[in-house]
Amino acid sequence: MAFTPVATVEVVLEVESIRYRSPDGDFAVLDASAPDGEEVVVTGPIGHVHEGETIEVRGSWREHPRHGPQLLAADVRLREPSGERALLGYLTQIKHVGPSGARYLLARHGEEVLAAVDREPRRRLLEVPGIGRARIGGAIASWEQERDQRATRLFLSEHGVPAAAAGRIQRALGAESIELLRADPYRITELDGVGFATADELARALGLARDAPARLAAGALHALSEAELDGHCHLPRSELRRRAVRLLGVEPDDPLAEAGIDAQIEQLASGGRVLIDGPAGAQRVADPSMDRAERRLAEHVRRLVHSSPSLKLTRLRRPREGVFVPSDAQWQGVTAVLDHRLSILTGGPGTGKSSAMRTLVELLTANRRRVRLCAPTGKAARRLADTTGAEATTIHRLLEWVPGEGFTRDEQHPIDGADVLIVDEASMLGVRLAESLFAAVGPNTHVLLVGDSDQLAPVGPGRVLADLIATGEVPITALREVFRQAARSLIIRAAHAINHGEMPPSGGPPDVVRDFFFIRRTDAPSIFREVVSLAASRLPSHYDLERSVDVQVLAPMRRGPAGIDAFNQELRGRLNPDGAPVSGTPLRIGDRVIQTRNDHEHELMNGEVGIVLHYDEPEGRLLLGTDDGRRVVLPDGALDTLRLAYAISIHKAQGSQSKAVVVALSRAHSVMLTRNLLYTAVTRAERVCVVVAEEAALRLALGRPDAQRRHTRLAELVSAR
Repeated sequence: MAFTPVATVEVVLEVESIRYRSPDGDFAVLDASAPDGEEVVVTGPIGHVHEGETIEVRGSWREHPRHGPQLLAADVRLREPSGERALLGYLTQIKHVGPSGARYLLARHGEEVLAAVDREPRRRLLEVPGIGRARIGGAIASWEQERDQRATRLFLSEHGVPAAAAGRIQRALGAESIELLRADPYRITELDGVGFATADELARALGLARDAPARLAAGALHALSEAELDGHCHLPRSELRRRAVRLLGVEPDDPLAEAGIDAQIEQLASGGRVLIDGPAGAQRVADPSMDRAERRLAEHVRRLVHSSPSLKLTRLRRPREGVFVPSDAQWQGVTAVLDHRLSILTGGPGTGKSSAMRTLVELLTANRRRVRLCAPTGKAARRLADTTGAEATTIHRLLEWVPGEGFTRDEQHPIDGADVLIVDEASMLGVRLAESLFAAVGPNTHVLLVGDSDQLAPVGPGRVLADLIATGEVPITALREVFRQAARSLIIRAAHAINHGEMPPSGGPPDVVRDFFFIRRTDAPSIFREVVSLAASRLPSHYDLERSVDVQVLAPMRRGPAGIDAFNQELRGRLNPDGAPVSGTPLRIGDRVIQTRNDHEHELMNGEVGIVLHYDEPEGRLLLGTDDGRRVVLPDGALDTLRLAYAISIHKAQGSQSKAVVVALSRAHSVMLTRNLLYTAVTRAERVCVVVAEEAALRLALGRPDAQRRHTRLAELVSAR
């Protein structure tokens, strides 16, 4: 079985030994032997197999930088333990049994040993020398856990569920996994990393018909949950039906299938699993918890909007001299905070939002008033602190998140020490986080939301800042004047040109700062080469930047020759070729990585970027240095959501900035190209921004103001009388 770097193989192997097994029981490195006697190192989600067992592996070869060729398992099918080595390997894993006890049981019961212990676990385990009444409880519990885990993995393997998902499913559902999955195979879609296709394959393998009501209901529910990932707080009923039809693979014009899905939507509503409102023909369908969050947020906003101001300053003098003298619009933004319980300060880059916030903070401090500042991400909070001179924190830290419990700050325990609460990067606020934040606003606190409404909508459902602006109920100060110093920057000029749908300038007056460049290329391969050259060598050398930290590549899509995945592989090969591997993951020490889901337990939020500093293999712990200066220790079980971040999506870059940004735009990205996407990308740069693009792709982006309309109700609910 010769090693071919890109070959996919299917082979039956006998497990010789376990080199490493992760603490969560998923990942392992095994020594195995092929039928021809060749020794093979296998890695992947195979922590549930034992020495002596026979496994059917489908996978591909890779060259490990330190340990040589390895077979990376994509799918593993177990065979029932048989033969002396396999049975001994299985029995040895049982607590208090050990190697000698395993040999004793095998000698006493032979090939039927597992069935014998299954029938009478207490009696048979008590036969083992050294297991007395003090140890029997632990031994039985270990046996039952190992038996249930093995039964679940065999069940999932036989029904086509990938081994990588099997471990998560077994841990989540526990001893009753098989019964629960037979009753409702679609419940596994609630688990991270297990998609609808996996659940549907399991359901079909269990005999569920394509038009079974349970399948149609599951498809409608999953389509609604996917809509939240697209930013929607609800879906029109007709659109939900279309999405479910597409997800289930039903013929689009099949009236019986559509009627079946409609009937299941009604059933789901009757059972309280979805909420339907609106008149016939224009009904909306929402997840009940999402609907409650949006309604509660609207109530909190109305409470603030209709409350009398409680902040009175004795020394309210507009600065007329000094380091910074606010413009009329900036001073209007400051006084709006004093006159209203809720106000909004918005504006593009260079219009002085940060200076207005600093003026407000200094005014409040001089009047001995307390101000709290926060932002959605750690990096945005640190930048807010730098620009205002006051302490700032993430929203999660402000609300005092406790793992397993949630936010401790709420209506009963509001945020303390805040006469004024300033929330920066408010364009990133989704409905759920905004509802938690507004719920914790005290009865006398004034709130200022600061953001750029022309940025991309938040990653989560909703578009809170844009919806509040649209209500006409919240006082808004819109800064439009670009200050002279900022106007010297080509980045600022380019951002404002893009926002107006115009080609970004390539030059300007003699004193212009040439910090923005547009490089035309004719196709995706040439874009790829240019971006890699800029990010890996030319920009770091010219601007004296740290290559793996200070330069960020941004692209609209993951796939394709100028996609995020391709950039990450090439840039990692150039910037971190010799990093030691992190077992069980595609990561290396020294890699730049991004968190792809909120991990409240470790205070690592979706979109946060950092460097892998160290990995303790025996302890199964990784040390991550985040861009906002923290050191975060992550166990093996929390590494699945880390991805390479030499290149990231523009959506993931919201709320952060890098010294140098390289943006790749190709016509292959056409489905994603919009004006606000490009605007957001360019405004991520601090010192230099280079856009490498096909001119047709750039013009396509400039011609599309927004990517899609989000289905939200916040503006309607706030404005309701």
